[in-house]
Amino acid sequence: MFGRKALSLLGSTHPLPSFAVAIFAALFGVGVGLSADRVVLVGLAVLFQQFSVGLSNDWLDLNRDRSSGRIDKPAAQGSVSGTSVRNASLIAGALALSISTLFGWETLVWMVLMLVVGWAYNVGLKFNGFSIAPYAVGFGILPIFVTLAMEQSVIPPFWVILVAALLGVSAHFANTLPDLLDDRATGVRALPHILGQKVSAFIIAGTAVSASSIAVYGSVNLAPVIGLLGLLITILLAGLASLLALKPSPPRVIFPLLIMASFVNVVLLMLGVGSLVA
Repeated sequence: MFGRKALSLLGSTHPLPSFAVAIFAALFGVGVGLSADRVVLVGLAVLFQQFSVGLSNDWLDLNRDRSSGRIDKPAAQGSVSGTSVRNASLIAGALALSISTLFGWETLVWMVLMLVVGWAYNVGLKFNGFSIAPYAVGFGILPIFVTLAMEQSVIPPFWVILVAALLGVSAHFANTLPDLLDDRATGVRALPHILGQKVSAFIIAGTAVSASSIAVYGSVNLAPVIGLLGLLITILLAGLASLLALKPSPPRVIFPLLIMASFVNVVLLMLGVGSLVA
């Protein structure tokens, strides 16, 4: 019984994006020279932050998810109670904040901001054209949080923040499109809904490829052949995601494709950013 509830809670954390973002943060930490223990702690802090945001999403959307018959949401299917999801979200947020204090007050402040923007999307920004803001700001904050966790904390170059923000925008559109019909039926009118599939498909590809191009151009330590290969892989993955986004019923594989493209970009940052923030 406990095991099933634990698995349901894990399923309510939105595990794919949560673990992906935590791994991205850890990889970037390796790139900027964090010690092994700091890499682990940064990854855990970001993972719990993502868990808190994902769990709060399922808690706040519980009634809408039930009315639209979401089979991918454990709480909507009755596998775990809304109260348990809410409590787990608060505990995860507290753990994220607690770990962040180990690096000092600056990282704690940025973690608070990361939690606020994530929750702001769930509380209300997902219902209007400002839905893009939490993704752009939240992802843009991520590299700042990582570099502030260094022994000698610094702010990363602006182009690194821009790459992360663009990947966040691309992820928002890729994550939203498969749920367009269900969302419209329950009153969700985020920016992808307002702009429509064709424009959203273009934005998915444009932002992902732009992020990769900036990463290749800005990373002075990156070998040209690796940069070119990373850019080509991003173009292929983002292009495929955009084509699938134009289908009458966009498949959920769009989001994993964007996660793969984001992984390529994080590797580019990891290999090329070191000396700029060390």
